[in-house]
This record gives sequence, structure tokens and C-alpha cells, in this order.
Amino acid sequence: MNRFILWSGILIFSLTAQGQSASAPAAPTSSLSFKPDIVFDKIMLETGGFLREPSASGFVQPSWKLGIKTAFATWIEVNAVLGPSTLISTPSWVTGTSSQAVSLIEGYGLIRAVFGDVSAGLIPIPWGLQSEIEEELWFPRTFIYERGLRPLRDVGVGVTSEYDGFYLTLVGHNGEGGLVSNSDNRAFVTGQWGYKGPANSHLGLSATTGKINQPWLTEETRQRAGNAFFGFNIFGLGLQIETSYFQTVTASQTTDSLAWHVDLGHPIGEQFTILGRYEQYNPNAKISANVLGRGYFGLEFHSRDVASRLFLFVIKNNEAQGESPNDEIRVVWRIIPPKS
Repeated sequence: MNRFILWSGILIFSLTAQGQSASAPAAPTSSLSFKPDIVFDKIMLETGGFLREPSASGFVQPSWKLGIKTAFATWIEVNAVLGPSTLISTPSWVTGTSSQAVSLIEGYGLIRAVFGDVSAGLIPIPWGLQSEIEEELWFPRTFIYERGLRPLRDVGVGVTSEYDGFYLTLVGHNGEGGLVSNSDNRAFVTGQWGYKGPANSHLGLSATTGKINQPWLTEETRQRAGNAFFGFNIFGLGLQIETSYFQTVTASQTTDSLAWHVDLGHPIGEQFTILGRYEQYNPNAKISANVLGRGYFGLEFHSRDVASRLFLFVIKNNEAQGESPNDEIRVVWRIIPPKS
């Protein structure tokens, strides 16, 4: 798969470069000289702590990002983002990896072609609203990422096209989350279609299919999934609805899983917002006793330039066969550069 990605990237690069040469006069040699502008972006620092019943407390592992973007021409960019490896969101079937405080979580080249943007390397993987960049999230990641059902980033090749608010993204990726090589010689294809319109509205569909094999699983397994989402945010009043369906197929059995969540936000003044969420995850749709549920009630305070955001959450966990984990109070402080 790695060779496939490499040769695909080289081929796309060559075709695009030829298209640029055929459609425009030859650029002076100086325009391709390696004197690019370096821009820092995707900068974030997040930390916090928790109190959990019956008597647990502590600080959460700090989360941070530092991105560097450079353009060698108007049609080619190189992007690199550093951060903790947890932001890659390694899938549950990948074992033997350890959390790293500093890791390359994104690293890819991007070519702006006539038909869309082509990226190759360690790239973000689209999946509903929860694949949005970390600094825009209202709540912690849902059960989908907590249980390792989807990677946030992975090694692959992707194409994104946009027109008048509509967009289409198609990605071929390893399925290991980018921390290890493609050891099982299998791959995933993930796509997302969506529309971003008035009132910060965002709606769309996501789908994925792929296979997992040894050494990660003893029996070859096919996973396919679908996702539908809708959200808006107008003058601070926000709503997000998202549901995901997963099917895991082996020669001996088929397991269906379902996850969904509803998020609400309502402003109370210029700098405060009341937040609420309820989410559920059923790892086996045939057994209702395994349903996991979790409710959030929170308050968000932000500075006038939204560079600093403080979240306070009261989290209620419930499970049909006992609570796991227990209820908790969580404080999260997020800092991002002020918006210009």
C-alpha cells in the first residue's frame, strides 16, 4: 500500500504539472526557486483536570498542536503539524503502540489541480462533524474515537473538490492510523459529501469500507460504515446531530454497531454559552444490554477575541450493566491564537 501511495502521488504530481505547463505560459525559473513563505497555523494548547467518583482526581494529558505550512508555488504546498500522538486516534485493532508526547500528526504535500486539491502523506480522514479540527470542537471526542472505531489521521492519498458550498472528499488510506506501517497489506477507502451554507450550517454523508488482516487480527475482517450529520451555529446558538453505523464482517459472524449524539449550545451574554450533549453507543445492535450512554451539561466562557476558552462539564455516564467509567466533573482550558 505504501508503494501504491508513493506511485499514485508521483503520477498525480506529474499529470498536474503537465496540465499547468499546457494551460499557462512557462513560468520564470525564479518562480520555482526554494524561497517559500513559512506560515504557522493550527496552533492550539489545551489542558485541564477532573474529579471522578468515588474518589479519583487528576490532570488530563495536555493536548497541543503546532502547524507549519509553506508554498513553493501557487499550486503546491507542504504541511506539517506536530502534537501528541493521541490526536492521530489510532484504531482499536492496531496494538503495540505507545502514546508519544511529541509526534508528527500531519505531514503531507498538497497540489492544487484543476479538478481539486490532491494531498498525499499523513493526512486528516473525513468522518462527519467529529473529524473537525480540535480547536473548533465543543465537547471531547465521542465514543467513536474513544473506542477506536475511526482514525482521525492516516497515511494515504486524498482528493477534495469544492463548488459553491458543496464539497466532495475521497481518501485511500492504510487503516493503521499513521503510527505504524501498513503491516497487513490492506487498505480503506473513505469518502464524504457535504454542504456548508448560511448560518454556519453544515450537512452531509460519510462512508468507508476496508479490510483488516494479520498481524492485527487473526481472521481477515471487513469493516464498512456510514454516517449522516447536520449542524448550524448562528449568533452562538448551535445544534449538531450525527449518527454512525458500523458493520464488521468475518467468515464466522457479522456485528452491527450504532453510535449517535446530539449537541446543543445557547449563549447567555456576550462571553458565556450553556452546552449540553447526549450520546449513545451500542457495540452490538443485537444486544440492547450493552448500550453505553453519556450526558454532558456544561458552561463555556471565552475571551472577547475567542483566543481563550474555558469549559466546565458535569458528565453523567450510564450503562445497562453498570456505570463505566463513573460520573465526573471536568475542566478544560483551550488557548488558540486570536482571530484576525
